[in-house]
Amino acid sequence: MQKRKSFSLLVFFIPVFIGVNSCFTNHLQERHTNVIRLNFGINEYKELMLKIRCVDSTFHFTGSLDDASWIFEYPLSLYEKCYAFNFYIPTHTHTMQHEISFMQIINNDTLRAPSFMFDNVDTVIINAGIKTKINTFWDEEPVAWDSVNNKMVFVQSLILDDVYFLNDITNQEYLSSVELAANHYFITNVMDTANYDNIINLYTKTVRKYPDSHSLIAMLYRLKKQYLIKDNVRKIYDNFSDKQKQSYFGIEIHKFLSDDTVFYFKNTLLPTWDTETPEPIIIDFSKINLVIFSASWCAPCIAEIPILKKIAGELSDKIEMVYISMDETTTVDAWKKLMIDKEITWRSVLAAYNLEEIKEQFFNPGLPAVLMVYPDGKFETIEVRYDADLKKLYENVDNS
Repeated sequence: MQKRKSFSLLVFFIPVFIGVNSCFTNHLQERHTNVIRLNFGINEYKELMLKIRCVDSTFHFTGSLDDASWIFEYPLSLYEKCYAFNFYIPTHTHTMQHEISFMQIINNDTLRAPSFMFDNVDTVIINAGIKTKINTFWDEEPVAWDSVNNKMVFVQSLILDDVYFLNDITNQEYLSSVELAANHYFITNVMDTANYDNIINLYTKTVRKYPDSHSLIAMLYRLKKQYLIKDNVRKIYDNFSDKQKQSYFGIEIHKFLSDDTVFYFKNTLLPTWDTETPEPIIIDFSKINLVIFSASWCAPCIAEIPILKKIAGELSDKIEMVYISMDETTTVDAWKKLMIDKEITWRSVLAAYNLEEIKEQFFNPGLPAVLMVYPDGKFETIEVRYDADLKKLYENVDNS
C-alpha cells in the first residue's frame, strides 16, 4: 500500500515539475530581438543592410541570406525610440547611395516610401513584387560660391533606388508609415502659412485613420517645436490611442504640451540669401542653434563677424548658425555682397519681404542680436561679444 501511495505522488509531481520547468524555460527564452524577413523571389544582392534611425542614434544591421530571403535581426529595445527603417546596399563611396524603397497602392494611389516602419512583433515577412529602378542626382552640400553665375556650387551624389511593389501587406504600422513618407510635404512645409491649416488637418485625418501608429506619433514628437502654436500639436495628439499616448514619444509630447513656463522658438519660412528659396529659419533642432539678427548697414554687426567666424570654426560640427538679415528690400543687394565679400560659411535668410512680421515675432530685436536656441526649442538671448556669454555657449555645447 505504501508503494502505491509513493507511485501516485510521483505521478502527480512529474507533470507539475514539467510544467514549472517549461514555464521557466519559456521565461529564459523570452525574445530580445525582432526579425524581418525580406523575400525577393530570387536573390540579386551580395550584401544588404538595415538602417534604423532613432532619437539618439542611427544603427546598421547586416542581413543574412537564406535562399532568396534576407533575414535581419535587431534588438527589441531599439523600437521605443526609433522612427524610420531603411534597406540599402553598401556602396563604399561618398558620392553614391544604393537604396531599396517600396511602392504601395493605398486608396487607388500609388505611393513610394524610401523609409518605413513595421509593427513591434516577433517576425515581419515582406514579399517584394515587381521591381523598377529610379536614378537621381542629389545636391549633397555647398562647396563654393560661383560669382560669375551668381549661385552656389554643390557636390552631387548619385542615388540608385531599387523600387519594389508590395501588394499583400496588411501591417497597419507599415501602411501608416508609407502614407507618412509619401505625403512628406505636410512635414517639410509645416511653416508654409498659405497651406498651414490644410497641413494640420491632413495630419489629424491621417492619425484618425491610424491611431495606433508609432511612426506618426514619432514624427509629431520630432516636429512639435516647429508648429506655430501648441494647440496645433494638441489637435493632432488628441487623436492617438491611449497606447501611443503612453509610449515614449507620447509621454514626451505630453510634457511639451504641459510646460507653459518657458518660451519656445517660433520657426518660420524665410527666403535664402542666394537663391531666395523659402526655408525654415532653423532646419535642424538636434543641435544648439545660434540665430543671429544682422544687417548690411549695421557697423556693430559687421564688427561681430570675426567673433562669429571663430565660433563657427571651433563649433561647426556641434552647432548650427543662421543669419537673419534685417535689411529692407532696398539694401538686400548690399547684404548679398557682404555674404560674398566676408566669405560667410553659415546659412543666411532674408527678412526683407516680411520685415514687420519678423520684428513683431521677435520683439523688434536690436542689432546685432543672437538667440541661443536649445534642441528642445527653448531659447535665450546672448551677447557673443561678452566673455561670460561666450563661456556659457561653449559650456552648453559641451554638455549637450
